[in-house]
Amino acid sequence: MKKMTLRKNKELNLSKCIITALLLFAQSVVSAQINVYGNWSIDKILDSNDFQEYSIVKQDDRNPWGNILTLNLDGTFLCGNRAPCGNDVFRVVSGDFVKVGDSHIRFIVKRKSSSSYGKVNHLDSNLNKDLGIFYIYEDANSIRLIQSSGNLQEDKDRMLYSQMLDFFTKEWKSYDFAWENTDGNQPDEILKDCKEKTKQIDLSNCNIVFSRNESYGDIFLLRENESFYYVVYNAINKKVSLAYPK
Repeated sequence: MKKMTLRKNKELNLSKCIITALLLFAQSVVSAQINVYGNWSIDKILDSNDFQEYSIVKQDDRNPWGNILTLNLDGTFLCGNRAPCGNDVFRVVSGDFVKVGDSHIRFIVKRKSSSSYGKVNHLDSNLNKDLGIFYIYEDANSIRLIQSSGNLQEDKDRMLYSQMLDFFTKEWKSYDFAWENTDGNQPDEILKDCKEKTKQIDLSNCNIVFSRNESYGDIFLLRENESFYYVVYNAINKKVSLAYPK
């Protein structure tokens, strides 16, 4: 039992070293002026302030399907989905946007509509729904729009947290999990039911600094001073676990 505890403790320390190295590497990324105008593919339709981040890439004319976002020079935007099948539900969102300095953008939704084959269109207009301000940064593969706190340093930290979750998403299968049942619905409630088996970490001292929904579950990034940990929540089975590197 003592050997197992020492091994798990070393693994968690190794995980912290990897995360810290990633954090230091990502701090070298500086947000320069980025041209956001034009046609983009976007991972989610831009119509909800429930999302903490979006990802956009230049639209490929050879593949016009999926979610699209157009940012016009006159400060208007159009976002929606395209599909080769006419039986799909089609959604369109439009409104205004404004660049805030070189590194932020704000979206105001004016109109939303949805339609499907054989059904009457549904239209909401004159909404004036403020989605808030998003921090803009460009990585190797895309431009990220991360919900802004209004503080530039905090925005940069959130950018780093997003990159850390990218790292975990690529490597999550290399972790072990010790699942605990939870009846929690909110992140803080869920975290209270998470147990750290080695007794080396007091999770009650950790704060959730970023989260994301992935196909394998909801991921919470926890921070305690300069240490970081990953927690995964399986909403279907109502189970939660700290991630232990194998």
